[in-house]
Amino acid sequence: MVWDAISSILSFFPVIGLAALGGFTSQKSGVWTIAIEGIMTFGAFTSVFGYHYFGNSIGIALLFGFLTSMIFGVLLSVLCVHQGLDQIVVGFGLWFLSEGLAGFLNLAILPSVTVTETLGPKILSLDPLFYVTIASFTILYVILKHTKQGLAIRAVGENPKAADTVGINVYRTRWICTTVGSGLMGLAGSYLALVILQGFTYNLVAGYGWAAFALVLFGRWTAPGTLLSSLVFTLLIGLQTRLQIAGILVIPSEFIVVTPHIAVIVTLALAGALGKKSGMPAALGRFYQKE
Repeated sequence: MVWDAISSILSFFPVIGLAALGGFTSQKSGVWTIAIEGIMTFGAFTSVFGYHYFGNSIGIALLFGFLTSMIFGVLLSVLCVHQGLDQIVVGFGLWFLSEGLAGFLNLAILPSVTVTETLGPKILSLDPLFYVTIASFTILYVILKHTKQGLAIRAVGENPKAADTVGINVYRTRWICTTVGSGLMGLAGSYLALVILQGFTYNLVAGYGWAAFALVLFGRWTAPGTLLSSLVFTLLIGLQTRLQIAGILVIPSEFIVVTPHIAVIVTLALAGALGKKSGMPAALGRFYQKE
């Protein structure tokens, strides 16, 4: 059936959507998150670790992946929000650290694990995390547009000095957004490992973290734009996969592997060239020191 094929493609959406949402949440407050790929890998590892050692519960495992991935949001906040280190350099460092740590710990302490539990109950052939992802985008949109907390996030991303002047705690706001954002990235990796692949392998993320990073830029740093770009990307990935299975190669498989990385380079260049016209928060990547 047509809906079965569509729902099969859409079942992958939480991987892309949650990762992009995590990047968007952090960047909206003014902090770059280059390490999405690595944090997703770490979240994938810790979730499978949690599944194996804490009762084979997929719900607990997803929560474990979410919470442990927040560690990297804390590290990013300490080094960049408080210490003022370069966010791009630190982001790459955290990418190497999180991905390398996941690979090392996988070999050191985690046996071969196959996840047998499924996430349910399903509605229209889609599991609850699909709807949670859609709801999360909607909730964040409402928060940003219609609450004082959302105004604070937008203010520290655009003009932290003005935000500080009116009593907004710039450090705390960026801390919260960066830490929660990292947790969402880890949750995306957890879902990929537990639900899609039913186990952990070192290269399981396969560039989707970089794709999520680019999708925030394609979405012009808006919740609806990021949601739409994530859905479109998910549909394209699903369509390409099914064409490959059918033996129809629209794009060479070698090119598909590097496409997310090319997209990041192109979108970063466009964002830098267009500046405010791209929708990029004015203070994104800029350290703020309280006077």
